[in-house]
Amino acid sequence: MSEQGKDNPLASAVEIRIERLNADKTRKDIGSETVYHVYFELSDSPPPEWRRIFAQEWNKLNQTQEANIDEAFLVLHCPLQEIAAAQLPALKKAVASSNEAYQRYSQEEATTLEHREDAWKQERKDVDTMATSLRFD
Repeated sequence: MSEQGKDNPLASAVEIRIERLNADKTRKDIGSETVYHVYFELSDSPPPEWRRIFAQEWNKLNQTQEANIDEAFLVLHCPLQEIAAAQLPALKKAVASSNEAYQRYSQEEATTLEHREDAWKQERKDVDTMATSLRFD
């Protein structure tokens, strides 16, 4: 792998984890008696592509509860009594699946970048070879 490929931010591993529930930020949804905006702190603020992947993974697992990413928070919209038994295990599974899918995505992007760099280097080599073969006497 090229040196630039190693420095590619996509090539670095992103391992997002749910750290804890943030009770201070968790609030009841306006106009609802049962639905809350439940804030889970994440280990880091995920990159945009990870967020897109998470939305897909969550939709595969759960068609009824809305979940989204807000900076370094995962926000779930659901009744509090559903969190422990149903929603948290599903969220953990979606996060793990997102990490795996993002890792594959990152590796593919790093490989693509490396191929582009190799093609560019070969192009420069071809131009340099041709340039040195020219005589301007």
